[in-house]
Amino acid sequence: MTSRQKAVRWTVAAAVLAALAAFAAGPRSAPVAAHRSGDAALAERVAGLLPDGQGAGGSVGVSVAIVDHDKVTRAVLGTTDGSTPATPDTVFETGSAQKVLTASLLGSLLDAGKIRLTDTVGALWPEYAFADPAVAAITVEQLATHTAGLPSFPSDGPRFPLAMAGYLLGGNGYSILQDPVRALTGLTGVGPKPDTAFSYSNLGYAVLGETLAKVDGRAYPTALRERVLAPLGMDHTTVRTTPGTPDHAAQPFHTAGTPVVPWTNPGWAAVGTGTWTTSADLALFLAANAAPNPPAPLALTHTPHAVVADYADRDGHIGLGWQLWNAGGTTISWHNGLTNGSRAFLAHTTDQRAVVVLANSARTPVEKIGFALLGIDAPEFDQPQTPHPLLLGATVLLSTGAPALALLGVVRPRRARLSRPLDRLKAVSLPLTAATCWLLAVRVGEWGHVPGVLCALGAGLLAAGVAESARRWPDLPTTRGRWPWLRAVTFALPVLPLAALLYTTMVITFDLP
Repeated sequence: MTSRQKAVRWTVAAAVLAALAAFAAGPRSAPVAAHRSGDAALAERVAGLLPDGQGAGGSVGVSVAIVDHDKVTRAVLGTTDGSTPATPDTVFETGSAQKVLTASLLGSLLDAGKIRLTDTVGALWPEYAFADPAVAAITVEQLATHTAGLPSFPSDGPRFPLAMAGYLLGGNGYSILQDPVRALTGLTGVGPKPDTAFSYSNLGYAVLGETLAKVDGRAYPTALRERVLAPLGMDHTTVRTTPGTPDHAAQPFHTAGTPVVPWTNPGWAAVGTGTWTTSADLALFLAANAAPNPPAPLALTHTPHAVVADYADRDGHIGLGWQLWNAGGTTISWHNGLTNGSRAFLAHTTDQRAVVVLANSARTPVEKIGFALLGIDAPEFDQPQTPHPLLLGATVLLSTGAPALALLGVVRPRRARLSRPLDRLKAVSLPLTAATCWLLAVRVGEWGHVPGVLCALGAGLLAAGVAESARRWPDLPTTRGRWPWLRAVTFALPVLPLAALLYTTMVITFDLP
């Protein structure tokens, strides 16, 4: 056997081993309707409302509760991690549904006379110097009703683009955001104006949560526990102050087969980071809100404060946290939540009906399911049955196409103008580019609708490209061409950003639960 034949065998062996490893550990998820518990009839209704139906699709796990006066019906479908069946006690991320719990904490402090809706952040935080008097004049009511004229996130400085990069790659984008009150003090040119309308702001609610904690004299998790959760018996609702997930939690997924890092940042917990709950706990919360004579702190949150123009056809208003609709003669209060891998929806009507839908996939249409279970058509929340074809094509191209092209560039280097002859710089840049593309596809690809075998195929092609580059390395010059310095520059320009992206993606991958 010649040395070339031996090298080819090693290349093939590396490709096969990499493909098998990627297939064993790669993206896959059991069909969401394959595992069910709780009420069989409700589980069947929910399965019929999923865009995936009985297939794998984009959903992973779904927990549902329906409240009808004093009767609570629950059902759970799917898994916590793609293979472990979810149970009625599985906890899910709340996302922004946490805001109605934060608003309930506000209601408790209002009822106790510890805070007023007219109090300003400047008066409540006298130890801070605000850069803009208009920002200091923002009231508690404006924070709680999204009428403070604030952005959703503080977008100045280097933290925002880093947070967005983390979010887009499935990481904990909130982890690097600074203290929300400190961020607020530096803002200028924002704040309420005479014509300021409803404008959703996570920053506003983060400041509200920190403000309520200060007024109460205890940290936000403790204040929420003592004033809201414990009185209602919500024993499984928690606020994490460290990264990770509670025991036996539903791991968040961008789509089936694509896990993401849960959001955590204690300073932003009031908006729904690091906050977990069960459908049973939220059913208790909704039953208390929907009661004929709800507790005073909860009743305070349902008073309309401002018009929501986007829902004018529903006579939409905002209460303290709650969205308030008139849906075909039915008065309904609702809120939803979305992280980079979980969705939540909770709603109740004035005739003592309520629904909770929790999901650990960003592809599950929880609002559509929830409204349908209440008998309300909600075209506002229609979404495509499957991802856009461009997203599906990008997943295939990044996971398989890029490694295939890189391998081709190594084994059959062309001497055309648009493709430089192979040298050591190219032998590094081609596999690096392919590895970045492949890992990016693993992190954000639409694996709920693209066969996971393509991920394994891409891993095999990538391994073959690396092996071939290593085999040819001793015989290659460092650079080819008339101007080596220019070749080095043109190598560095794309490779350095790719290396940074590869590093970031690997860090996020290792941060997964």
